[in-house]
Amino acid sequence: MAPQQISYQVKLKTCLRMSIQYLRYAQDKQQALAKQYRRDVAQLLVANKEQKAHYRVESLINDDIHVELLEILELYCELLLARVSILCSIPDEVDLLTNHIEDGINEAVRALVFASPHASEIKELEQLRDLLTYKFGQDFLKVILEDKVGVPDKVLKKCSPNLPPDNLVVLYLKEIARTYDAPYSELSDEEDEDEDEDGDDQEDEEKDEETEGNSTKNERDEGKGDDTDKSDDEGENKGNDNSDDDTHIDTKKSKKKSIKDDKKAIVAIDNDAELDKDDEHVPITVRKPRQNSETMKKDLVIPKEIKKDVKVVHQKKKLGNKKEDDELEDLKKRFAALRR
Repeated sequence: MAPQQISYQVKLKTCLRMSIQYLRYAQDKQQALAKQYRRDVAQLLVANKEQKAHYRVESLINDDIHVELLEILELYCELLLARVSILCSIPDEVDLLTNHIEDGINEAVRALVFASPHASEIKELEQLRDLLTYKFGQDFLKVILEDKVGVPDKVLKKCSPNLPPDNLVVLYLKEIARTYDAPYSELSDEEDEDEDEDGDDQEDEEKDEETEGNSTKNERDEGKGDDTDKSDDEGENKGNDNSDDDTHIDTKKSKKKSIKDDKKAIVAIDNDAELDKDDEHVPITVRKPRQNSETMKKDLVIPKEIKKDVKVVHQKKKLGNKKEDDELEDLKKRFAALRR
């Protein structure tokens, strides 16, 4: 009896699932390696080798761009897996172009076929390309790889080997220097700007304190006038006034202390950082987006209305971090086991 043949849909679905799994593992592994590379760059800055650190960061940026490409390809695989029955029902390339642009299938197919050589560590993407080529023909493959017809711009951009701009490299170096508390020549000017901003915030807080103090004083004066009308003993009034003054001074001191020690309602923290014990009770915790070639150029924007309620935490890291090394070794073992 001849063995039963596996249908095209089952092969395609299995290949998509395996591609998604390997893409996720590859991203985790690359991100763990990126942490190690950042520490290496910080050590170069400590050793006053800024030019060498500059070149290392260029390589680090290209790795981040590659991770972004893997993320995009994973999303396209998820889309095709969810609509695999529709994909299998498409008879040819003409129908793909005519009826499947709005549902995203045409874009996903062309992106995966074009990007598979640029993610060579994921062998399942090559199998997926072969399956799609079997369905739509060799001319379909040739048009995509050579003429780049229908390939999304974001995929073309991630697959193009370009030298990162100098301003992006400097932004990476500044961020690494701040995170690992390493010296960097370009960091001094920015620190001055940050100090000026902190000074402005402190002045605003002092103005608010003065306004609150004046309102408290007016209320106290009104209360004192009422007490004077009601009371016949002047000595007792003076004693009360002195006690009110002492209470006001203590209240003002406690207010200043509470402003400094007050726990904000919102904490903004780095993507991979851990919360301090003091911040665990905070009702709202916002994690910044993982820094890459796109988000590095964007600063954290906090609306003025809630700025006083937001505590921004930028966690410092140590160069000799055994925990990150152990995590990387763990990921390598898992990736190797998955390959076997």
